[in-house]
Amino acid sequence: MTLYSRISVCFSTKQLLARQQWISKRNKDTSILKEGYIIQFIYIFMEFRIIFAEKTTMKNTFFAETSFAYRIFLLLAILVSGLVLTYVLFMSVIFAASGFNITLFSEQLSGFAGNVNLLRLMQTIQSFCIFIIPPMILARLYKERVNDFLHLRKPEFIPVILGMISIIIMVPLINMLVQWNAGMHLPEFLQGIETWMRNSENSAEKVTQTILQGSAWYDLTISLVIVALLAGIGEEFFFRGLLMSLFSKEIKSRSGKNPDWVMHLTIWLVAFLFSAIHMQFYGFIPRLLLGAWFGYLLWWSGSIWVPVMAHFTNNAFSTIAVFSKSNGLITKDPDQIGLGDTWWLCLISVVLLCICAFILKRGKKTDVIPW
Repeated sequence: MTLYSRISVCFSTKQLLARQQWISKRNKDTSILKEGYIIQFIYIFMEFRIIFAEKTTMKNTFFAETSFAYRIFLLLAILVSGLVLTYVLFMSVIFAASGFNITLFSEQLSGFAGNVNLLRLMQTIQSFCIFIIPPMILARLYKERVNDFLHLRKPEFIPVILGMISIIIMVPLINMLVQWNAGMHLPEFLQGIETWMRNSENSAEKVTQTILQGSAWYDLTISLVIVALLAGIGEEFFFRGLLMSLFSKEIKSRSGKNPDWVMHLTIWLVAFLFSAIHMQFYGFIPRLLLGAWFGYLLWWSGSIWVPVMAHFTNNAFSTIAVFSKSNGLITKDPDQIGLGDTWWLCLISVVLLCICAFILKRGKKTDVIPW
C-alpha cells in the first residue's frame, strides 16, 4: 500500500470515529467510542512504524551490500589492507634476512632504490597483495562468482594469438605516441608542475631500469617472471577483470539497458585509471591506448586470459629489448621503430591493427560475459 493510500485510510478511520461518536451520543453507549479510539490509536501507531521503516530503508539503500558505494568502500579498504600487508611482509623479510640486526637492517633500507634484489622483492609482494589476490577477495565479498566476475573462462586459441600478435604490430605506433607524448610541454605558469612530472618520470624510469638490469640469463628470467608474468596477470585481474566488471554493472544498472556505449565508456574509463596509476605522465597517451586495447580484447574474447597474454607480450618485449640492448645482443634500438625514416611503419601498424580488431570483433562472445 502506498503512503497516499494509507493516509486516505487514516482519514477514513477518522470519519468512522466521528460516526461512532455520533452513534455513542445517540445511544449513550461510551463503549463504542472507546473502541473507536483504541482502533485509531493502534492503526496510526502501525502506520508511523511502517513509514519510519521505509525512510530508514531508503537512507540505507545508498550503502546496501549491493550498492556501488558499498563496493567502492570495500575496494578501498582491501587496497589499503594490501598496501599495509605489502609493507609489513617486505619489512619482515628484510629484517629476517639481516639476521634481526637493526644496524644492518637500516643500511639495507637506505640503499633500497639502488638494490635490484630489494626492488624485485617489493615488486613481487606488491603484485600478489595489491593486484592478484584482492580482485578474488572482492569478488567473494561482492557475493559474485569469481570465475564469472573476473572472466576466468578458458580462452580460445585464435583470440590469444591475435592479441599477442597485435602487440608486436602496435610497436611502431606506440613508439610514435611515446615520442609525441614525451615532447609535450605545459604553459609557462605551470612550469613547476611540469618539472615535478618530469622528475617523477625519471624516478620511475630509474626504478624500472634497476629491476631489469643484469647480464645473466638468470636475470632475464627473473625479470620476465616479475615484470611480464606477474604484472600482466595482476594488472589485468585488477583493471580489466575487477574494475571493468564493477563499472559496467553500475553504468548498466543506471541506464537500464546494456547498449554498446556502456562497454565503450567502461573500457576507456578503466584505461584512463590504468594509465594514471603508473604515475608516468609522459607515457600517459600510449599507455591509455594500450589499456583500452586490453579492454577491447576482454570484451571481444570473453576471457581475461586474452588481455593477460597480450599484456605479458608487451612487457616481455620491452624486457627482452632492454636486456638485449644493454648486453650488446642487438645494435638497433627497438624504441626507434616507426620513427624517423621508418615513419611509414606507423601506417602499416594502424592498418594491421584494424584488421585484428575486425577479426576479433566478428568473433565477439556475447553469450558468456555477465557484464
